[in-house]
Amino acid sequence: MKHINKYLMILSCFFFYSPIAMAQDISDFKWENRVLLLVDTDLNSENIKLQIKAFEGQHNAFQERDIIYFMITPKGSYDSDKQLLALSGLETYQEKDFSGLILLGKDGGIKLKNAFIVPAKTIISLIDAMPMRQSEMNSPY
Repeated sequence: MKHINKYLMILSCFFFYSPIAMAQDISDFKWENRVLLLVDTDLNSENIKLQIKAFEGQHNAFQERDIIYFMITPKGSYDSDKQLLALSGLETYQEKDFSGLILLGKDGGIKLKNAFIVPAKTIISLIDAMPMRQSEMNSPY
């Protein structure tokens, strides 16, 4: 029983200290992550499914560029595992009748806003051309 409690404690610490679990506002990711917002009318829309499929095979490239994504619908915001989040600060990026992808740079500014489906290579190329990314690539750390 002690071992089970120990493992539960470790797991709960991991959950509570993960960046996504701690973030309550989209601005919490500023200067840490590049954020993709997949905005559509329904979490299970064909557009979101196809957009996520376009990300397949890019895990390492996304991780290297500090990319995370969220799905935004009128019913709420969700992480990449489709878990409901209490993520605020999204009003700035929501427009009536917009369905598509929004890329936020590490500075929090909109770097790309496009209708679905955006190829992963387009996102990666755009990020790699950014001065901050150029600096990251040239940094010895």
